[in-house]
Amino acid sequence: MYPELADAYMRHTTIGDPLADAVVEDLVEFAPDEVHAVIAKAMDDPSAALPGAPDSLREFIDQANKVPDWYDPERAMAASRAFLRNSDIVLAALVGGSIVEGFSTLISKSFRIRGRVTTSGVRRLKQNGMQLVEQYLPGGMDPGGDGWRLTLRVRLVHAQSRYFLARSDEWNHDKYGMPISAANMLLAGAAFSGRLMRHVGTLGGDFTQEEREAYVHVWRYTGLLMGIPEEILFHDLASSLRAFDVGAMCEPPADFDAIIMANSIVNSAPVIIGVSEPAKRRKMAKVVTQASRELIGNALADTFLFPTQRRKVVPWMRFQNRSRPIVRKILPWWAKKQDLARFTELLKFASLDKMEYSYKLPTSLYDEHSSDW
Repeated sequence: MYPELADAYMRHTTIGDPLADAVVEDLVEFAPDEVHAVIAKAMDDPSAALPGAPDSLREFIDQANKVPDWYDPERAMAASRAFLRNSDIVLAALVGGSIVEGFSTLISKSFRIRGRVTTSGVRRLKQNGMQLVEQYLPGGMDPGGDGWRLTLRVRLVHAQSRYFLARSDEWNHDKYGMPISAANMLLAGAAFSGRLMRHVGTLGGDFTQEEREAYVHVWRYTGLLMGIPEEILFHDLASSLRAFDVGAMCEPPADFDAIIMANSIVNSAPVIIGVSEPAKRRKMAKVVTQASRELIGNALADTFLFPTQRRKVVPWMRFQNRSRPIVRKILPWWAKKQDLARFTELLKFASLDKMEYSYKLPTSLYDEHSSDW
């Protein structure tokens, strides 16, 4: 199935991100505060002089400021409206479906080695949530916008992580290729775009076909900013789903690292929505795990050692979500109240302290040994 795409995917398992990799290599001797200052200045004013900054950073920022001709702000606005209308469903699909599926790949090994989720699961989920929210707020992906900035920050963090992993005895290059490879990023982008739209549909979201395509359109641009080479970057919903299917087939079977990461995600999810009391958290984690099983399928859920429960939860969630248009017509005042509540929860989900906006980068392979970033 799609042999050319499979060949391209495998070739890119040995490729990182030349532009971002050059930046972190040039910044490796800078102190964390210096790294933050020079990147922040470059982000804030691309035309500003950057004395002492490496040429690679200037090239990186210059490239990021070139919006491709195919990017359509009107389609991005349509995606924003649909996202805001379905924000809770999108985030549920992200946590229960797309992120979990993403950790069935070699990405899980990179994160497990660094301890990025096992020690900071809540923070990691909030970072994903914040980036997703900022992508789909109006103007978020314009050069200088918050979504644009967060995407570039994540790209540099990946490059820094790749720098440490590539020099670690824990990473088997012959067996696994490049850590956090361009292929891995393609699969992640496909998981968070087309695949996520499929999960949203399963959960009862009311995206139209045009809005689903618009959602993927924004992620196509995000993928470009994340460093996915245009040679393998998806173009629309169909090619995004194709990229996910082919990438998943090319990846090695999920191992213990994937099991650790997937379970860390579903067990961290209740804390994100404010459920911290142990008994309630365990109960909510069971619901999230069951919903995840129904979204990702029994085969992968069994691989992750997710427990099997008799009672399904997705059909009821789908019924509730699909009833919204009816409620909106019959009880518009109630619908507006619920819309406001969802938006409030959306901001709460994505809220981070000021440290999260920092352009500091990890300073060690192991997250617990790194300075704050």
